[in-house]
Amino acid sequence: MSARIETNPATRPTNEQLRRNPLSNALTALRKAHLFNYIVLIIGAIAMVFPFLWMVSTSFKPAPETVAFPPSIIPQNPTLDNYISVFERADIGRLYLNTAGLTFVRLVLTLYSSLLLGYVFAKFSFPGRDILFMLILGTMIIPFEVYMIPLYVMMVDWGLGNNYLAIILPSVFSAYCIFMVRQFMFSIPTELLDAARIDGAGEFLIFHRIIIPLARPVAITLGAFLFMWHWNDFLWPLIVLTESSKYVFPVGLATFVGENQSQFGIITAGSTLSTLPIIIVFLLLQRHIIGGIALSGMKG
Repeated sequence: MSARIETNPATRPTNEQLRRNPLSNALTALRKAHLFNYIVLIIGAIAMVFPFLWMVSTSFKPAPETVAFPPSIIPQNPTLDNYISVFERADIGRLYLNTAGLTFVRLVLTLYSSLLLGYVFAKFSFPGRDILFMLILGTMIIPFEVYMIPLYVMMVDWGLGNNYLAIILPSVFSAYCIFMVRQFMFSIPTELLDAARIDGAGEFLIFHRIIIPLARPVAITLGAFLFMWHWNDFLWPLIVLTESSKYVFPVGLATFVGENQSQFGIITAGSTLSTLPIIIVFLLLQRHIIGGIALSGMKG
C-alpha cells in the first residue's frame, strides 16, 4: 500500500503564485540584462569622454603640471596663459574665419545637391535609375587616397591650385548624404506630391515648397554631420592650400603643433579651441541628429 505524503496547505504554492513566477523570473532577467547594458555603455562613454576632458584640463595647467607624475585630472593651479599664448602665436581669428566660411559654403552646396538627388532617386522612375544609384553608392568604398593625386592634378590643370574652389567642388556631391536623403524620402507620401501636381505646381515648386520643408529632420542631421566633417577636414586642404593666410583650422593647428611640440599646455589649448565649435553644434542639435537617423532608416 503506497504511502501518501501530505503537504501543508500554507506552504503549498497557489495558482496565482505559479502564474507569477515565470513573469517574475523574466523581469528579473530583463533587469539584469539592462543593468549589464548600462554598465557597458557607461564604461564606453567614460572611455570616449575622458580624452576630451583630459585635453581641456591640460589646457588650463601651467607647464610644470603638464609633465608632473602622477598626473592630476583637475589643475592644481589653473591658468589662462596657454590660451593667451595661442592667440599670440597663431592667427586664431583668421583660422576661425577661413574654416567657418569654407565649411558653410560646402555644407549648403552638399546639402542642397543631396536633397535634390535623394528626392529624384526616391520619387522618380527613369531608365537606369537603380544602376546609377548603385554606382553612386559604389564610390563610397573607394578610399580618398586612391584618387587624391588624380584629383589634385585635375584641380591644378583647371587653375585652381591654392584656391578654395579646389576644396569646395569635390565636396558638392556626397554618396552617403544622397543615400540618407533617399531613405528619408520614402516616408513622404507620393499622393501628396501627386495632389500638388494636380493643383498645377511644377517640379521646381514642389521641391522647394514641399520636399525641403518636409525633409527638415534629415537635413538638420546631415547638416550637423557635414559641419563636423568639413570643419575637421585636414588632408585635402593641406594638399591644396599653400598660403598660410588661407589655412583652415586643422591645417593651422598642425603647423602650430609642429612649432610647439614640447609645450603640451599650449597644444591642448589650441586643440580645445579647434573642437569647441563642433561640441557646441552637437549639443544644440543632438536631439535632431538622433531623430533624423531614426527617421532616415524607417523605410526603403
